[in-house]
Amino acid sequence: MTQAAESRFGFPRIVVHDLQKQAAFYRAVFGYGEGITIKAEIKGRPLEEVLLGPDGGKIEFLLLAFPGEPAPSPSGVLLGFNTADLDAFEARVVTAGGSVYQEIGPMQMGEKATRMAFYSDPEGFLFEVIEG
Repeated sequence: MTQAAESRFGFPRIVVHDLQKQAAFYRAVFGYGEGITIKAEIKGRPLEEVLLGPDGGKIEFLLLAFPGEPAPSPSGVLLGFNTADLDAFEARVVTAGGSVYQEIGPMQMGEKATRMAFYSDPEGFLFEVIEG
């Protein structure tokens, strides 16, 4: 087995400012359970983290905050998600306090035609959502 085959991407993690508000947003939009909250340190720097996923399921997404520090810039991350129903997904985003960044539109993926849109969470992190 090659070294590359032994390593793979594990999970996305974004650094946020208001951990509880962001966790509530992602729970409402993606249907995540309560998750696991962790308080720890990175080289003496205190942090708080929420690990999110379906109740009783695999951890899929992590939110991390450095309490007492300035809000991070959301410009360095663009998340990507899939959904079976983009219209229902958009309604959840708006209801949970996010916003439409780019309206739903057509997308061609090879031979397959689908739809996509871009949204932002309450702190301005962008994410693309593809239907299908």
